[in-house]
Amino acid sequence: MTGQQLINVPDVRTAVPGPKSISILEDQKKYETSTIAYTDSFPFAVKSAKGSVITDVDDNTFIDWMTGISVLNLGYDEGIIQAVKDQMEKSWHSLEIPTEARIRFLKKFSESFPSEMKNYRTMFGISGADAVETAVNIAHSVGGSRNSTITFEGAYHGVSGGIVSATAGTKYRRTSYSQGFSVVRVPYPYPLWYDRDVSHILSDLRKIMVDHESGYEVPDSLLVEPIQGEGGYIVPPDGFLRAIREFCDQYDLSMIVDEVQSGMGRTGKMWAFEHEGIIPDIVCASKSVGGGIPISAIYYRDDYDRKLPKPFHMGTYRANPLGLAAGAYVLETVPRYLPRVEKDGKKLVSAFKEIESELILDVRGKGFMIGVELGKKGEPLSSERMMKIKHSLLNHGLMMHTCGHFGNVFRYMGALNIPDELNNKGMGIFRNALRTEGANEK
Repeated sequence: MTGQQLINVPDVRTAVPGPKSISILEDQKKYETSTIAYTDSFPFAVKSAKGSVITDVDDNTFIDWMTGISVLNLGYDEGIIQAVKDQMEKSWHSLEIPTEARIRFLKKFSESFPSEMKNYRTMFGISGADAVETAVNIAHSVGGSRNSTITFEGAYHGVSGGIVSATAGTKYRRTSYSQGFSVVRVPYPYPLWYDRDVSHILSDLRKIMVDHESGYEVPDSLLVEPIQGEGGYIVPPDGFLRAIREFCDQYDLSMIVDEVQSGMGRTGKMWAFEHEGIIPDIVCASKSVGGGIPISAIYYRDDYDRKLPKPFHMGTYRANPLGLAAGAYVLETVPRYLPRVEKDGKKLVSAFKEIESELILDVRGKGFMIGVELGKKGEPLSSERMMKIKHSLLNHGLMMHTCGHFGNVFRYMGALNIPDELNNKGMGIFRNALRTEGANEK
C-alpha cells in the first residue's frame, strides 16, 4: 500500500465482529470443529490482506502485528504472490523428483547459514512440529544407544506426533495419546519469576549427565529455542547459547536449535543463534521459510546424513513446489531488511518501555520479536483481562496476540517490512489500551 492509502489504516467502521463476519462465523461453527481457538481472540472473517493490512468482510481494516504467528515475516507480499503464480504455471506437486524451484530453494537455504555450515544437508517436512520431530529422530539415529532428549521448561516445539512430549505446556499434551519421546526437562532462564540463572541451569544439566543415581535417562541430544516463543518471548542472557553449545560438546550431545519462530530474520539476524556466534548440529525451520505456504526444513550435519538409512523421513506433501518458490523469494528478500529490523527493534523495545502503565512488568526482545509481560501486584494479569485488552486493540484496529507461561505476554510480530507509519499507529493503540485498562481498574 502507498503512504496515501495507509492514511486511512486502521479503519474500524462496525463493532467487531460486524454483521457479515457474524454470519460467516456462524457458518464456521455449523460445519467446523468447536475446538478451534483463534476466533475467540480474533472474531472476524477475512476478506483480503495486503502488506501489513488485513481487511474483513465488513470492510474494517486492521494493522497486522501478528503475521500469522510469525509465518508472514514479509507480510502479504506481492513478490510471494508472483512467485507462487509463476510456479503454478509449471507444476505444484513433484514428490522428491527435483524441480528448478527445489534446487533454487536448496541453494538459497544453504547460503542463509554461516559459512561453517555450508556442507550441511537439508531434509524437508511440512510443519514446524514435523521438522522438530524429525530433528530429534535424526539425533537418536546417530546417537547410538542413548535415546533421550533434554528440553526446557516453557518450550513449545509442536503439538502433533511424538514431538508433543517436548512441548512443556500440559494443556497441549493432555489430549495427545502418542507415547512421544523420552525427555528430560530443565529450567529456561526466566528471571522475572524464577531465580535460576545460567550457572544453576548448567549445574542441573551436568547432573543429568554424570549422576547415574539421579534417575534420568542419559540423553543423546538437547533441543532449545534461541528465544522462547510460545513460552513468552523470553530472551536468555548473553552467553546462554554459547554455554549450551560447550555443554553439548563436552558430553557429546547433538545440539538442536528450534528456529521455527525465531528464524528468517525475525530477530535482526537470519537465524537467531547467530547472535551468539555458535554452530548448531541441527536447525529446524518452518513458518516464514515458505512465506506462508506450508513447508519446513531441517538443516543438519553431513556426517549425520551419512549414518541415516534410506528412506528416513517420508511424506507425500514434503517440499511442495509452491512453497519452495515462495521460500526462495523470501530467502532472497529477507536479508535486505535485517539492518532495519535490528535498528527499529531497539526503538520499539524503548517505545514499549516508555509506556506509562503500572500493568507492564517487563519488556524484552530482539529485533521484531518483542514480548510485553503484564501483571498487577506481582501477579500475572488474568486471562480474562488479557482477552479484554486484546479485543480492545482489535476494536481500535490492531491485531496483536499473546503467549507466555501464564498467557500474560503481548507479543510484537510485525512484518520485517511493515511501514513505520503502521508501527507508530499500532504503538499508539497499544499505549491507549493499557492506559484505559489501568484507569478502569481504579
